[in-house]
This record gives sequence, structure tokens and C-alpha cells, in this order.
Amino acid sequence: MGYLVYRRSVDMAAEILGGHDEVARFLGTSLEAVRSWASGRAEPPLKCVMRLVELIEQKTVNAARTATASRFNR
Repeated sequence: MGYLVYRRSVDMAAEILGGHDEVARFLGTSLEAVRSWASGRAEPPLKCVMRLVELIEQKTVNAARTATASRFNR
């Protein structure tokens, strides 16, 4: 189960940032490490997981605010 969460987090971050290369750059790690997390072959360090969660949360909150604002500005 844990690996699925890591894989989904990496995939969501890749979607937000534009690819696994950008996720590696964002986290300050190697592309090989990011690919191993995305494939479920390895577990990322907790500090990387936390940065991914923060990135996803920020994107989600911003999207929700934009959607709410556009609903009220009609």
C-alpha cells in the first residue's frame, strides 16, 4: 500500500512540474531515484515524500481557490 502512495505522489508531482526530470530537480535527487519510486521499486526518503505532499497540497488548494473565485465572480 505504501508504495502505491509514493508512486501516485511522484506521478502527480510529475504532472504538476512537467515530468520526472523536473521532480528530480525539485527534490535535488537523481532521475534514477525518482524513476525507482515511480515504478514502486524503491521507497523515497521521508523528506522527499513531505516535499511532494506539500507541492500537491499547494497545487490542490490553489486550484480550489481558483474554482471557488470563478464561481462567485459569475
